[in-house]
Amino acid sequence: MAKFKKVYEEGLINDINVTSLVDVTLTLLIMFMISTPLFQGGLEVVLPKTQVRQTFDTDRLVVTISKNKGIFLNDQHVTEEELPDKLAEYYRNSKIKEAYLRADEDIAYRKVTMVLAYITEAGFEKLGLVTEAGPTDLRRR
Repeated sequence: MAKFKKVYEEGLINDINVTSLVDVTLTLLIMFMISTPLFQGGLEVVLPKTQVRQTFDTDRLVVTISKNKGIFLNDQHVTEEELPDKLAEYYRNSKIKEAYLRADEDIAYRKVTMVLAYITEAGFEKLGLVTEAGPTDLRRR
């Protein structure tokens, strides 16, 4: 006890204790790094570039939505009511868990999203959207 008294009697301690300052600073930094992405508004969307020619494997499931002919799994016609069961059956029996979606450009967005939902509910891990090569100049003006 006398040892500590002696230190204080000799004079004031002029050193700053930076350990607690660094701890608080690092804690605040980590909190801001974690919370910043949560407060950013909107969605980041990367749109596909249709200028590039696409290729896709015919080994994968190809779901086609035709304007006049209906929905097809590969070349087999299915109704909207059969689609969820057929997709689940294809997923169980196939080793490849990827699918492609081809849709006529005049199909209602509601129908495309419905089919997308059925594909993801069936469990497919990867989904590709098939498009045709368009004009080379697609920039906004």
